[in-house]
Amino acid sequence: TEILEQIATGVELRGVLTGIATTLEDLVPGCCCSVLLLDRDRATLRHGAAPSLPAEYLAGIDGLAIGASAGSCGTAAYTGNPVVAADIRADARWERYRALADRFGLRACWSTPIRGRDGICGTFAVYHASPHRPTLREEHLVERLTHLASVAIDHDGLLGALAESEERFRRAFEDNAVGMALATLDGGITRVNRAMRALLGRSEFDLIGSRLDELFARSRENVAQNPHDEYEATAWTADGGLLDLAVAVSPIRSAEGLPRALSVNVLDITGRHAAEQERRRRAEAELARHAAEAANRAKTDFVSALGHE
Repeated sequence: TEILEQIATGVELRGVLTGIATTLEDLVPGCCCSVLLLDRDRATLRHGAAPSLPAEYLAGIDGLAIGASAGSCGTAAYTGNPVVAADIRADARWERYRALADRFGLRACWSTPIRGRDGICGTFAVYHASPHRPTLREEHLVERLTHLASVAIDHDGLLGALAESEERFRRAFEDNAVGMALATLDGGITRVNRAMRALLGRSEFDLIGSRLDELFARSRENVAQNPHDEYEATAWTADGGLLDLAVAVSPIRSAEGLPRALSVNVLDITGRHAAEQERRRRAEAELARHAAEAANRAKTDFVSALGHE
């Protein structure tokens, strides 16, 4: 229960795994436990926790490549099956690591693969200073503790993935050149990025809590449109300027596919509107000039015709 509480409250992985290893050491006097974590990209085992093993020994096996004859842990991770080396001095799988184990008085090592959500994620090893085979009680204890270790490793992986995902979102949101905001389904703004603050000349404090329909006034032809769409609107800046904006509002959906928030993108089209108005003004002026010239020609032709009469 204490270990599950540690997992639930976010205790760092090494602390949780140390607690798991210590639990077995307390229940099986004379043993030393370790947890190694599988690096899938490099097919190696890295140190996770080992409260009672010598640091020099741990350094010697950190980065151990998994394989068919890679001690108890490397072989267990490779085959996916528990590996019992009842006597390390006589076990062929320990040939490369026998001298290291001998130096620290380790004579037996039993290793069990830890299976996580995506497959094997590490190993749980139990060492003894004399030849030893696990008893049925020890097997049951390790089975339960290995399961707890898998829960802890999976949970840590999910938290890491979430943190990485949030960091990617933060960079994509905050550093985007387009004005962006997040809002509740009823249009209350909950977050704005740097570009949005610069566009409106307002602070995050001023904008959060505002409503989309108050901040961005739709143009008349867009008033009756669905709020989850693209439309043109106007907005006032902090210094009294009026902006023409293109606003795109789309729902952010939950894992079940239900809308849970709104994503808002805002683009300043004031310059484009000004250019369009200037083009229209010039076109109208040109049309008026042609009309005036045509009228003058008609008048001249009429006067000339009268003179000939």
